[in-house]
Amino acid sequence: MPALPVKNDFPLNGKRIFAGAFCYYKQTSEKLRGEILETRQIGESTRPKHRLLNALSLAASLAALASVIWIIVPALSYNVWLFSVAASEWSFAFGALAVFGIVCALIYGRGKIKLVSALTGATALSIALYPFFSALSAARENDVSLSLNQYAKGFWKSGDENRIEKETFAFADVGGQTLELDVYSPPDDIQKNGAGVVVVHGGSWNAGGRGDFPAWNFWLAANGYTVFDIDYRLAPQPNYLTATGDVKCAVLWIKRHAPTFEISPDKIVLLGRSAGAHLALLAAYSANDARIPPSCPNAETTENAPADEKVRAVVSFYAPVDLIWSFDNPANERVIDGKKTLAQFIGGNPHESGEMRDRFLLASPDSHVNGKTPPTFLIHGGEDQLVRSENMDLLGERLKQANAPHKTLFMSYAQHGFDFNFNGWGAQIVQLVLLDFLRENTESVK
Repeated sequence: MPALPVKNDFPLNGKRIFAGAFCYYKQTSEKLRGEILETRQIGESTRPKHRLLNALSLAASLAALASVIWIIVPALSYNVWLFSVAASEWSFAFGALAVFGIVCALIYGRGKIKLVSALTGATALSIALYPFFSALSAARENDVSLSLNQYAKGFWKSGDENRIEKETFAFADVGGQTLELDVYSPPDDIQKNGAGVVVVHGGSWNAGGRGDFPAWNFWLAANGYTVFDIDYRLAPQPNYLTATGDVKCAVLWIKRHAPTFEISPDKIVLLGRSAGAHLALLAAYSANDARIPPSCPNAETTENAPADEKVRAVVSFYAPVDLIWSFDNPANERVIDGKKTLAQFIGGNPHESGEMRDRFLLASPDSHVNGKTPPTFLIHGGEDQLVRSENMDLLGERLKQANAPHKTLFMSYAQHGFDFNFNGWGAQIVQLVLLDFLRENTESVK
């Protein structure tokens, strides 16, 4: 029986193979084209976002670097210097901006912009961390623990403002001016330690005013010290004698009224900043020197407070101490004309005559140092652009030679006026060391 033919529904001939392949290619290519189109549409929708964040990363990194660079580079003007103090004392904020720029660059960056943003941000971050690590070194040397919580509180507040009462008194009428002082008394829940701190403001001897750094006054009062923040005459210049005499007048007034404020006339400490620190040192070191008399020589004395200008100790924040050296070695003259400032304060150039040189010597605290010089605490920053930090070294060496008790605190990162940020790294160190100094030099006095 002959074999039956087998029916083949899909005969393998060339036409059918070609038609099948063509259909498969068409279907596959259309599907692939759709997927590509969808991917392109997604890319087009996200590209503007990437471009924006790429540019934003560069802007953030550049802004951070442009801000923190003034921590280490001398300022070009007075206003730039003011900004540099803020940048130095609040460097973590600018460091955070740098971190934002770095992260955006790494995630969204493209091409050369990515590299520039990352490198710029890294440079800014390293500078922003310099104040902290510098302060950390000084804190370890002085056995102080730094607090990030306190740092985050901001510039001006000590937290004691609502607990402290402040009263204002007139302590002298001199040269047609009424000089006043603000008294910050310890709160009722704090035991008074019987010591008074007389605060002398800065301002190049021709500006500024009492109450410039109120957070420190409130804080001292909260620690049991009665604070007297005083006026002194700023004009007319030269005023090296009148300004120093006004400080001495305030000391005498406070001693006469010591019972009223529940303090001892033998436990008075002078504390000054910048030009005020110079006056505090000069008044303390030249106590009872007839060449620099108090501006109120006829003020009445009492049994409790004879006319004695001596103070128990003195604290100096970044003071000029050798005025001839300071005249010849000014700091950043783009920020302040140091020679002009000193010439106005003293009345001339120390090299123009012997008489003028003698004036500069008389007005220089370091020329009054001797074995009876009161205990001294000197504070200075290495980035000071108004008063060079060598001033602290000069006075410290003079005090050492005279065997006068003293302590120095140097912070390499700190700018002139760093303590305006009451909660900054430098201020945190000063606070604990200052309290130790005050206790050591007042608690032993009956």
